[in-house]
Amino acid sequence: KKATQRIIEACSRKEQVAICGDYDADGITSTVLLIELLSQLGAKAEPFIPSRQDEGYGLNINMINKIDDKQIKLIITVDNGISSIEAIKKTSELGIDLIITDHHKIPDIKLDIFSLIHPEKTPANSPYKYLAGVGIAYLLAKNICNKLNYDINKTTANVFFSIGTVADMAPLKGANRKWLKDSLPKINKTKNKGIKSILKKMCIDKIDISTDDIGYKIAPLINSVGRIGDPKLIIDLCTTNAKDSIDKLTKKCFEINKERRKITSLIEE
Repeated sequence: KKATQRIIEACSRKEQVAICGDYDADGITSTVLLIELLSQLGAKAEPFIPSRQDEGYGLNINMINKIDDKQIKLIITVDNGISSIEAIKKTSELGIDLIITDHHKIPDIKLDIFSLIHPEKTPANSPYKYLAGVGIAYLLAKNICNKLNYDINKTTANVFFSIGTVADMAPLKGANRKWLKDSLPKINKTKNKGIKSILKKMCIDKIDISTDDIGYKIAPLINSVGRIGDPKLIIDLCTTNAKDSIDKLTKKCFEINKERRKITSLIEE
């Protein structure tokens, strides 16, 4: 409730919001899901993803300083953040509101966080126990939409939820099973031009997308861009409408995926 209220205020005030994700498919789909929704609702949402080579995993001081330089006063983490003790302290010192959404183990330390949304915080038999990072982002998005009476189907949230959940191998129990069953048939009807471009290039745009298509085709493409390329490429691809940009970005992402296949073959040999 607290997180939803703060995000709705940010949207109504057209505030800048930092979405801090991770470079894997779960982190990238969560990031894009929130950027797309919050942008539609009036906020100026901007992605911040650490460089895997230079910064490693998760929220870090360098990232917080960049966000502070831009005078951004609200950070939402997706699929990371709970173990970034130094970065959490830094946001507190700088007076930045930090909403952490994560599904990794909560450390045994008292943390000063504006709001924490985490499956470990749910009751014993909660259907939300098994959510991956993108599942928590989706849950938050649904809550924001319910409060504002906004139709979540105006976004690509259900597609990103499906891709991220399968990519992260989250157990298909509870909310994961229900939402995936509802969302899978909608993937190839998506209006998101970036996703459409990916499906077309993979020649799966005319069929019913299965979890195998996500697990063995779509997720490895997103993972490869995040891990050996620049995650911003896939984020831009999923958030732009310009045809030229979509064609260029699709080509670049598929080239990186080809490179990833080569590296994998070499490692196997």
